[in-house]
Amino acid sequence: MSLTARLAEFAVKTALEDCPPEALARVRLAALDTLGVMLAGAGEPAARAVRAVARAEGGTPLATVVGTRFVTSPGWAALANGTAGHAHDFDDTNFALMGHPSVPLLAAALAAGEAETADGRAVTLAYIVGFEVGATLGAALNPEHYTRGWHATSTIGTLGCAAAAARLLRLDVIQTRHALAIAATHASGLKENFGSMTKPYHAGHAARNGILAAQLAREGLTASESALEGKQGYVAAFGGARRLEPALDGLGRAWQLLASGIAVKPYPSCALTHSAIDSLLDLRAAHGLTPRDVTAVEVAVNRVVPDVLAHTRPTTALERKFSMQFCAAAALAEGRVDLRSFEDGEVRNHAVRDLMERITVVVDPALPDELAQHAWSRVTVRVRDGRTLTAGPRGARGHPDTPLDPDALRAKFRACATLVLPRDEAEGVAEQLAHLEDIPDIRALTSRLAGDLD
Repeated sequence: MSLTARLAEFAVKTALEDCPPEALARVRLAALDTLGVMLAGAGEPAARAVRAVARAEGGTPLATVVGTRFVTSPGWAALANGTAGHAHDFDDTNFALMGHPSVPLLAAALAAGEAETADGRAVTLAYIVGFEVGATLGAALNPEHYTRGWHATSTIGTLGCAAAAARLLRLDVIQTRHALAIAATHASGLKENFGSMTKPYHAGHAARNGILAAQLAREGLTASESALEGKQGYVAAFGGARRLEPALDGLGRAWQLLASGIAVKPYPSCALTHSAIDSLLDLRAAHGLTPRDVTAVEVAVNRVVPDVLAHTRPTTALERKFSMQFCAAAALAEGRVDLRSFEDGEVRNHAVRDLMERITVVVDPALPDELAQHAWSRVTVRVRDGRTLTAGPRGARGHPDTPLDPDALRAKFRACATLVLPRDEAEGVAEQLAHLEDIPDIRALTSRLAGDLD
């Protein structure tokens, strides 16, 4: 059996009863976090641009575009909602994938689920299947795949979305194998676009192409049986061939949703800034630091970080999300890094601008190098009175080993969702998501996500 076929077998034959009960709990929390950031991002320029094209192109009105009264085809809705969900870079991550799993998966699953009048159980299972396919491929291909310049949210996420969509469209094993092979051809996304509107577009791109691959396979479009493992296939092009077969051996046994898990973001910036932000907020609070007290800050990072946090002198809000200099300076100067920190235009706080000039990023080979630890950092702060303060090496709050507590996650959802929805409606959505798998028709959820944008 080809490796593509093995993935298809898993996607088609896995039942919700096969999944660990804890996996269902994690899907509910992921959906809460994801729909919050999707609502918050629906008003951003990238999301508005996609919606403008979707309206101009038109489509059969089957799926909800979150935050609006616009209903369109599943593919356009998935593209719009995926882009919105990633617009603030506030959505969750997975360190095997080395990307963002939930926004593309839920954008695809909700759109396909609406079109197919699926229930909450079907959407939940589609998410789990897609997560396992994406994270398993990520564990096999990374970090080489990521360091080559591929944005795994899109390049690997497209296959996860195809698996999720194939499940919701009720494809058989052969059709699903074709869908995965078509998705392997669709897969694309370059890290060079980090700090621009195209990065959030990547998440929508994965969701839309996953649905499209499943739709085409349902209509009889065929693809190579060895599209993944063939000599000129997906893995040969993207890297990691030696590890793919062992990784697939764990499908349905070692659940990535529990093993590598989900990291929820407390800050709307690249996950690789979060450990340093946490350390600097802690040092600021513990020592009463002010910007004038600090003469220099050194942030030691893993080797993968500099190519991602490439904007040392950012000029836009999106670039600042990929600037350690800005995020570290904002944490020290303002004691917070939140949605208000990333308003477009010039950095208004002079203390933040001045501190940015005193922040240095260095690669430290002594830092842990496992996939789950690529986001670790160590911080050294030199103070005007001669002291040297250090923190780390450490991961960040929200990582699987230090998860956000339920109250903090609910507060994040509320802050995001109420940018579009009335507070009572946002609370109703949160209550509904606590019983996601019990929803008899997923449209009972998606109908509550409409808003007055556009």
